[in-house]
Amino acid sequence: MKKVLVIEDDAPLCWLLGKILDRKYEVIVMNNGMEAWSWLTDGNIPDLIITDLKMPSMDGVELLEYLSNSGLFRTIPVIVLSGDDDPVKRLQCLELGAFTYFVKPFEPQAFLKEVERALTFNDQNVPVNK
Repeated sequence: MKKVLVIEDDAPLCWLLGKILDRKYEVIVMNNGMEAWSWLTDGNIPDLIITDLKMPSMDGVELLEYLSNSGLFRTIPVIVLSGDDDPVKRLQCLELGAFTYFVKPFEPQAFLKEVERALTFNDQNVPVNK
């Protein structure tokens, strides 16, 4: 079963993401980027990362910067979830290697299709983070 790391500080959204994903994937939930980075550097490698942008401790942009600068995590696709539809922020995330950028609220079926597309892309073992 593929492993999906969800990094989100909003409990209801974590619950929703779990409901959307847990039928097909093992879902691991972290509340901020620092907690997730610590988990990753302890040797855990998910197949996909889904991250919010605005979080305490380490936000999604900082996490993307860490991922893009690491050799070990460069092939993990990252889907960014944000309540901010700012085109500059979207471009920044994509330039840092995000696979895609979803604006909240989102349509669950479209989101699930994007998760599947990201995991299929990852199966090709192509670096997604620059």
